[in-house]
Amino acid sequence: MSKIQYCWLDQLIISNDSPLIEMEESMGNDAHAGDEVEISGLRKMVHLNGTKGRLVRFVNEVKRWSVECCDDRTHEIKPENLSVPAAPIRETKAGESLGVTSNARKKPAYAIMRGTVPNHPSVKEVLGNTYILPNILGFLDWKELLQARVCRRWREAVRCTPVPESRTADSWQTPELYVGNREAAEALNWLSDALPMLTSLNFLFNIGKSKLFQVANGEDAELSLMVSPILRNRNSPRPVDISCIANFHHLRNLAIHGLHLNGRYPFLFEFSNLRTLDFYNLGRLKWDLSILVNMPNLEKLSCISAYFLTGSLSDTRVLRETLKELGLSHSTKIDGNLKELADFPMLRAISLHGCKNIVGDIRHIRSGDFQFIESMGLPASVWGGGDLPSIEETPDIMRAWYTLKKQHSSVFTNMRLRLSLDSPERYDNNVHHSREMPSHVEFVQAENRLGWRWTNCVFGGACETNWLDPEPSNLSLRYTKELQKIVDDVTFYEGFFAPPTQGEHLQRYSEFRGW
Repeated sequence: MSKIQYCWLDQLIISNDSPLIEMEESMGNDAHAGDEVEISGLRKMVHLNGTKGRLVRFVNEVKRWSVECCDDRTHEIKPENLSVPAAPIRETKAGESLGVTSNARKKPAYAIMRGTVPNHPSVKEVLGNTYILPNILGFLDWKELLQARVCRRWREAVRCTPVPESRTADSWQTPELYVGNREAAEALNWLSDALPMLTSLNFLFNIGKSKLFQVANGEDAELSLMVSPILRNRNSPRPVDISCIANFHHLRNLAIHGLHLNGRYPFLFEFSNLRTLDFYNLGRLKWDLSILVNMPNLEKLSCISAYFLTGSLSDTRVLRETLKELGLSHSTKIDGNLKELADFPMLRAISLHGCKNIVGDIRHIRSGDFQFIESMGLPASVWGGGDLPSIEETPDIMRAWYTLKKQHSSVFTNMRLRLSLDSPERYDNNVHHSREMPSHVEFVQAENRLGWRWTNCVFGGACETNWLDPEPSNLSLRYTKELQKIVDDVTFYEGFFAPPTQGEHLQRYSEFRGW
């Protein structure tokens, strides 16, 4: 068997087909005038692929066979695009030539003719077929795909190969491709031609090896006073144009963190297949939530510290059937009512901290609202979502949160609300921190029984529990242990179901000192 050089995929296929290769070489099989052949693997005249015909003669000037097809038309085809259809192979005597012109291109050792073994694809067909190759190359990551671009056909196959993604612990698809410096950003135009099926892009400038660079201004740009002096240096290189991102038509995940943008970049919102859009601290990027209509399949929308983002929560209703996570924290120009999100069937997490123009009242949440919610962070402008306005209103607020927590136990987990710093009911008696005023509220649970209490967040600094569920008729061992743990946390404020007044607090403190 002649010694040939091949890449890793050649080796993989040849290792499985080595008996066929040896049989092919020993037979010395090749084509001759009058043979019936089948055309395959054409890239321009694709309508001829699969057509059968007969060899007329070998045209030495162009190194091609003249093939007469069934429509009586003659075409000149390269030898590598011809194969013998499944049929008995003509036996030859030892040393007999099959009459091939001496100038004809000799087939490599791994080019097994189709028909040597019926229904068995040849190595040549696999290596040269741009329809089969993407199915094989799809098992490689993006770096290996770039290394597999060894010839024209393989480059075309890589262009048709969807780039696989990796999955993180929280189940969101994330890529291993990170754009963290100028060189990587400038290479995106070439990359969009080499890997147009790329599904994820990450611009991350908050990780160790990233190096920030200046990006070309968008539409309606303004002079940004927030840009660092390094980026305003006259000797800095020209800004990088990132509009080539629009060439990745199959993007499913787009994340941009810490990049200084200025103006509107509409090409960032024109991906109909996008599932995850993650923006964080992008300077003066201007856009409106109404543009979400261009991304109907979006599942996760995270726009943190988007100070120039405008629109209303009602604009997100175009994603009602698909949206699972919504994060718009500190996007201060957004308005709307929390009720707009109540009937989203897939919504699991909401984060609206610092969105001061969003209003609502959690007391208006009904039992069928936010059915699958697991996490909810609300601004102070939503009644019951931020700081507690007064001790008197707190029971109503906690009962509203109780409605949500009964639907999904993870809501309000490891979370506390505090009495507003502006409340006149607050006081400071200058005592040890373990005896400070219990100004926070939290949920407690004994098995399936829920309640809430005031606490100063120090062990032994909790008030008595305000139970919302009745005591179970059958006291299990688990319930007894968890209840005892709750009771043990009540010492200094024993007998108080709400924070004591300043006078009551001083009296209790003096009593404890006397003990």
